[in-house]
Amino acid sequence: MTITRSGTADAPITFVSNNSSLNIAYVRGQSTTQGANPAFTVSGAEHVVLRGFYTTAPGGATSVLIDHSSDVTVDQAALNSSTGASAIRITGTSSDVTLTRTSVTHLTNGSPGVEIDAGASGTVLSADSIFSPYAANHAPGIAVSGAPGTVITGDTVVGDCGQGIVLAGDSSGSTVKNDVVEEAANGWGSSPSACASTVDATAISVADTATSGTSVDDNVVDPTSGGSLYSWAGTGYPDASSFAAATGQGGADISASPQLTAQSTAGRQWFKPAGSSPVIDSADPGAPGETATDFFGNPREDDPSVSNASSGYYDRGAVELVGPESGGGYTIQPLGSPNPLQVTVTTTAPTPTWTANGPIHRVYSYVPDDATTGFPIDTDGTFTYTFHRAGDHAIHRYGPWGGPSSDKHVVVGADYTPLTPVRLLDTRHAVGVTTTTPVAAGADLVLPVPSIAGIPAADVSAIVANVTVTQPSAAGHLTLYPHNGQSLPTASNLNFMAGQTVANLVTVPMGGDAVVIHNGSSGIAHVLMDLQGFYGQAGSGFKPVSPTRVLDTRSGLGTSTARAINAHASLSLNLSGRVPAGTTAVVLNLTVTRPTQHGYLTAYPDAGTMPGVSNLNFTTGQTVANLAIVPVTDGKVDFYNGSGGTVQVVADLEGFFGSAAAGANQSYVPFGPARLVDTRADADIPGPVPAYGSIGFAPQWHTDCTASCPRPAGAVLNVTATQPQKNGFLTVYPNEQTVPNASNLNFTAGQTVPNLVSVADPGLMIGVYNHSSGSMQVIVDEEGYYIAPQTWAN
Repeated sequence: MTITRSGTADAPITFVSNNSSLNIAYVRGQSTTQGANPAFTVSGAEHVVLRGFYTTAPGGATSVLIDHSSDVTVDQAALNSSTGASAIRITGTSSDVTLTRTSVTHLTNGSPGVEIDAGASGTVLSADSIFSPYAANHAPGIAVSGAPGTVITGDTVVGDCGQGIVLAGDSSGSTVKNDVVEEAANGWGSSPSACASTVDATAISVADTATSGTSVDDNVVDPTSGGSLYSWAGTGYPDASSFAAATGQGGADISASPQLTAQSTAGRQWFKPAGSSPVIDSADPGAPGETATDFFGNPREDDPSVSNASSGYYDRGAVELVGPESGGGYTIQPLGSPNPLQVTVTTTAPTPTWTANGPIHRVYSYVPDDATTGFPIDTDGTFTYTFHRAGDHAIHRYGPWGGPSSDKHVVVGADYTPLTPVRLLDTRHAVGVTTTTPVAAGADLVLPVPSIAGIPAADVSAIVANVTVTQPSAAGHLTLYPHNGQSLPTASNLNFMAGQTVANLVTVPMGGDAVVIHNGSSGIAHVLMDLQGFYGQAGSGFKPVSPTRVLDTRSGLGTSTARAINAHASLSLNLSGRVPAGTTAVVLNLTVTRPTQHGYLTAYPDAGTMPGVSNLNFTTGQTVANLAIVPVTDGKVDFYNGSGGTVQVVADLEGFFGSAAAGANQSYVPFGPARLVDTRADADIPGPVPAYGSIGFAPQWHTDCTASCPRPAGAVLNVTATQPQKNGFLTVYPNEQTVPNASNLNFTAGQTVPNLVSVADPGLMIGVYNHSSGSMQVIVDEEGYYIAPQTWAN
């Protein structure tokens, strides 16, 4: 960027990045056929401000060039050098250029960090951090050549056995005060040492032509290098006392280690002094160019354990040591409906224990773990944030000057949006894929889901789909999981035998913009997926109910008479007396029994068009169950018998989605899929489960929230019955309660059957009861849980 326009003294042209302690705009110079260009060039302009930029330039170009310009300020920037060039160069007849609170990093041999050429005048460098970490770079951190009246005050200049500050040519009338200069080998680390060569390890050099009217004082210079700390008019001095005795300069200089530790915040390099450093409270606050605040904008603070300089308590160098604070912090409170992913963060300012020269009102950065940038928030205030997806989240707080940091965790859920069922995948007919090839043995099918109903995948927490496997050539299982780089989980969503068609409702967490379907069998299989709805930032909350039978065509429950559903016919079920007005969807455990021919059952909103999807598949004489989340119209749902014979249908109501006013205030938190129980292999819960016996197990919840972890209001599990000796059914229930008179899945002897199960108020333990006269094995995989509105604050 080249700036040639001028502002005025009262209204300078100002370029400001969206800058915070964790977020700084990046500007890079470009390579062209005419050569390399700086990131910023200010040429022939007056009254210009550049604030808060991170800059680099290609080889041969300085990062920021100020040429024949006046009243130019560069503040709070991060300037980086390239090969054969300085990080910032002030040249021509430029005057009154100010560089403040800026990080300058120069890495290349032969080029200074800050270069001030002959003809420039009145340049001020203050509260800057200038760093050259490579011993191969023998160029100065600051090189002034024939630029009178240069002020270098309160800067920290650190290198590895190179030159620190150099005043050459006619740089008379300059000031070098309150600076910290360290040129030892690894002087900023834990083990500083003497330089192998001290030829260029001079901290402060003032040429004979620059001594007139120049003042050097109140600096801290590290003697660890072993070389001359000062060069004045061509004569070297090993320490501050000999320098002062011979020249009358540096009477308040200190020859000692400044005890610096290198730090980096958002690309800005800086150096934190230890509490025992001689820089503490020893600067001259009246030095030309000295700033009332430091590199980070912090006020000057008085360490009560350190004797102050006679004129004040400023620290030398760029960074003021910040005193301890008491109290303060922040809390996170989920807001619940209508957007359970939104939280309120309430911040409290800590109380400083040291006095300061101005009000201490620090700015902290709060960074949610799913955000790409931070945003500074004053410590005394409140803000809201909406997470993209449900789960156990953290908000990180970064203190001023990059630390200390702290994390607080919070669990947030997502609400459900029912959809008219739509087929996303059918490998038989190239729906969702490009071929009609079945999924190979042991292979993964990655199904892209870039958005749902106009909502981008990044804002979808989980999808609900009915998945069907058909025409498998061998027995096995399917596992669905998010496409986010995770390995194949030890879990299954549905199991099948060779040649069998099996469907199951699946809730799949979204971790990227696709879902992985793994064929866990030794044969090929075709797979269908029908999208039923999704969990996201808007939608309906959930209200569980104790399993209640609302339809049984065998007895006439829910219908006018006891009769089966005829071939290719529909049955309407009115649930308006069971669920409140405003219900958007109901959770039903559907069971088909006594079918006279093969077919399928489809559940859909009343009076709507029957979608071309299925909820469960059956064969002649088979009893099979599947959980369904069905949208409702005026409290009604319809069931379609997609077979050429009659079929009996049983439905148990397990919950509904709707408004918070109607009590539907629970939100869903994806978790898993994760295997909880396998009685075939578990040492803690060995199988088989005996006839009319039960097992109990503890579900898993997110644990990072520690004491603030919300108690789940419901569990979502995939339960599989396998190797049953007799026909029967399973009931899944809170282990602290009596076994209810309801079924979650039905099986016949020798059959493997999965089903998605929702358990209300599970407590600490969940039970599975075997309603059969023979033993069997049970597998349980967790997929997520529901949480009620949280009254706790983290």
